[in-house]
Amino acid sequence: MAALRRDAGLHRSPNAGWPEAAMAQGLGVALSGPRSYDGRMRDFPFVWPRGARSPGPAEIDRAADALWRGWKVLAAAVLLLAVPALF
Repeated sequence: MAALRRDAGLHRSPNAGWPEAAMAQGLGVALSGPRSYDGRMRDFPFVWPRGARSPGPAEIDRAADALWRGWKVLAAAVLLLAVPALF
């Protein structure tokens, strides 16, 4: 949690920093970092700088799998809360 708290603040967005830091740590890759906006290179810090510098197709597949697992857990929680309310 300490690393997540620290790395979330590295993202330029206070809202996107938390999920991006969690995903970067979970996948073991560095995300964000320097990028181009309007043709100008901007030197933003990496989120989870200890990770690999270039996430590839395997990390994208793992991220998509994590997303679907998260949706399934959320759907199950909503159903568990909704079913007793119906009766």
